[in-house]
Order: sequence, then C-alpha cells, then structure tokens
Amino acid sequence: MKPILRILPVLYIIFIWIQSSSFDPESVHNLLSNISYNIILFIGICFELAHLIEFGILYLLLILAILTYRPLDNKMEAISFTFAVLYGLFDEIHQYFVPFRSFSIIDLVKNFLGVFVIWLIIHRSYFKKKNSKIGSILKKIPN
Repeated sequence: MKPILRILPVLYIIFIWIQSSSFDPESVHNLLSNISYNIILFIGICFELAHLIEFGILYLLLILAILTYRPLDNKMEAISFTFAVLYGLFDEIHQYFVPFRSFSIIDLVKNFLGVFVIWLIIHRSYFKKKNSKIGSILKKIPN
C-alpha cells in the first residue's frame, strides 16, 4: 500500500498536465449541438468546481505520500501546501501556451481555495481534534 501512496502524487501531476494540455473546441461544438442547455450549464459548473477539487486532491495525495515515510509535522504540511499551490500556478502558466486555453487569476484563486480547504480539514483532523476519524486514519499510515 505504501508504494502506491508514494507514486500517486506523481501520477496525478501527470494526469493534471495531460488534462491541462488537451482541449479540442471542435469536440465541444459537436457536443453543444446534441445536449440541452441545462446539461451544458451543469457540465460548465462542474468544470469550474473542478479547480477547487483538483488541487485539493493533489495536496491530499502529497500528505498521504509523506505519511508513508513519517508522521506529519507543520514543516511538511507547509511544504506540501506550497508545492500544491505552486503547481496550480505552474499549470495556469502552462495553459497560457496551450491553444484555446488561457491563464486565469480566478482559476488560481480557485486552485488555492481547494488546497486551503483540504489543508484545513487535514490540519484540524490531524493536530487539533483528538477523536477525529480522519486524523486517526492519517496517523495510522506511518506505522
């Protein structure tokens, strides 16, 4: 299990890169002509919310990988937080150079918020709440 948790952040970073590199406006145009407006609106909202989730997941995977080596501390928490946020910035810069994609400050804010929310949940569960189920699961990983 530990080797899987250690490789997951790398695989996820590759997934983000590939997903971020590909966009075919022609496929979206074909899709739009066959689907109702409400479904298109729902899909659009999901894509926007994906920024909140996408980099929060990256932060979580980084924490899980760290926990396979040692218990969590504030330093490793800060390094993981910084890495996830900086990778969100790197991804936005990368999108600037991808045809039909763009750099977006709003997406950067959403990326940051996603990381922050997961950091808050993990930090409180691991360090603050004594009887947290999430905290107890996370604390078992290094053993």
